[in-house]
Amino acid sequence: MGCLLITAHFSLTITMDNNMKQTFLFLISFLLLHSSGLSQTPDSIYTLTAYGGAGYVRNIADFEYELPSLNKNGFLAGLRVMWKPDYLVRAGIEVGRTDLYSVDESSIPTDSGTTNLQTDVYSWNFMLVFSMSPIDNFEINFGTGMAFNTVNNSAFGNESTSTDGGSVFMISSGYYIPVSEDLMVGAELRWMHIPK
Repeated sequence: MGCLLITAHFSLTITMDNNMKQTFLFLISFLLLHSSGLSQTPDSIYTLTAYGGAGYVRNIADFEYELPSLNKNGFLAGLRVMWKPDYLVRAGIEVGRTDLYSVDESSIPTDSGTTNLQTDVYSWNFMLVFSMSPIDNFEINFGTGMAFNTVNNSAFGNESTSTDGGSVFMISSGYYIPVSEDLMVGAELRWMHIPK
């Protein structure tokens, strides 16, 4: 069973011009010690675009047992780098962190007395993303990859942390308004399925 998340966040998008791409590609080739095939001409037909975003997330999954202090609201932040050739479909990678849920319950009666329970669950997501832009400034994105969920628990005076991996799936749509030649600002609505 997984978490279904609906998010809304604002993005800052930077499109690299040909000189920036040459520098970026040079740095990649230098860091990877690989220098062949990474140069481009000034009339290149593709761009590299970086998206940085942050915003609100709401977990819409049902829980078997919901404590009154269950908080399904949270924060999402991520970075996406897309390769945009002169075709309809684009590809890239995305790394992000999203809150899944938290619980802050006090005075829970147990066989050993009462305790306070604090739980915080968040996920780091690593996805391969495909995108298309059917009309100017509007994008539809599909992504899949791995999610690493971390659970921090505190009860009976003890703290524990565990991490578990699973698959993640994302679909989103975004609208971006150009601010300058290399900068756009916009909003994205996203649906994600993350294991809980």
